[in-house]
Amino acid sequence: MGSTDFLIFAAAVTDRAPQAQSETGRYEFRVWPRETPQAAAILQKSWPLTGAERRSDIYLLTEHSPENLVKLRAGNRLEAKRRGPDLGLLQYWTHQPYPLFPLSRQDLRRLAEDLGLPPLTAEAGLSPGHLVARLGALAPFVLPVTVRKSRLVFRKAGSRVEICHVATADWSRLTLAIEDADPDSALDTLDALGMGHLANRSYGDVLRRPRLAAGTATRTP
Repeated sequence: MGSTDFLIFAAAVTDRAPQAQSETGRYEFRVWPRETPQAAAILQKSWPLTGAERRSDIYLLTEHSPENLVKLRAGNRLEAKRRGPDLGLLQYWTHQPYPLFPLSRQDLRRLAEDLGLPPLTAEAGLSPGHLVARLGALAPFVLPVTVRKSRLVFRKAGSRVEICHVATADWSRLTLAIEDADPDSALDTLDALGMGHLANRSYGDVLRRPRLAAGTATRTP
């Protein structure tokens, strides 16, 4: 696959919007086009650029990832997303962050539920390294996969839209996503960007299937 790098023409800009720390829901529409769509040009031409970042997350993939998606944000902070009922073309997700490590027994029980696993030992909650080592031993039921991201973030009205190059050890893809707390606003943005004909697939949908099917990361989803 090609390089995951792309020009960030406002690298000094940071995403000014505060990150949610509660179980707040939002509607999402994420696409993974084979070629750069016209929507990317529209965003870069007429939408305010509010953020640019490079980050690596560790996704903890299971058969439940399309509904319960768990990751270590930047490799050190646990986050879970739960998918609710879809609304037409839109997926509805709630964001449920975990406290910092070390994790309490209650947090470990919640994590085991999110991953669909039996109870985890107290050692797994000591640090991100302890957790990844423990979950790595449970493969193929849980597969930790490092995902490198290079993204631009645009905002207009209530919609947040990102252009992101995503790479794992063996493949790279472009993804564009709309996130909005208001479904009508999200649909207006979807119409304006002309992406409604593309399939709405989450990170859980795209990352999980080839890895859990084969037990290794060998194919491009």
